[in-house]
Amino acid sequence: MFNLSFMRKHYLMAAIIGMVASASNSAAMAGVDEKALFDTHCGICHAMRPPATAAPPVLGIALHYHDAFRSRDEAVNHMVAFMQHPDPERSKLEPAAVKRFGLMPKMEIGTDDLRRLAGWLWDQYDPQFVSPGTCK
Repeated sequence: MFNLSFMRKHYLMAAIIGMVASASNSAAMAGVDEKALFDTHCGICHAMRPPATAAPPVLGIALHYHDAFRSRDEAVNHMVAFMQHPDPERSKLEPAAVKRFGLMPKMEIGTDDLRRLAGWLWDQYDPQFVSPGTCK
């Protein structure tokens, strides 16, 4: 016959390992998903670093948002609202950047994804980055 206690221990151990692996994968995938959101919805226009292509680079955007807002939450809220309804009056970039590139199109993705994307953009801030000032 079989040992029921032995089987319960192994099933329990397998379940615990599965839960730990699932939690680890979810945490790891969060960053991947945010970068994938950027690649899918933003990367066609926005490069990570200068030189700019069709839109301001991410490092410049992050720099301006860190200059404009004290907290990540404030910046994320503003970015989400801006991405849903772009308006030159609400832009945190230099007016010359808006003149050079125009306004971005309205983002047609869900608010949760916009929040994750905006948080990822905020997190790309590099204190060593200096804006080249090529939009003047």
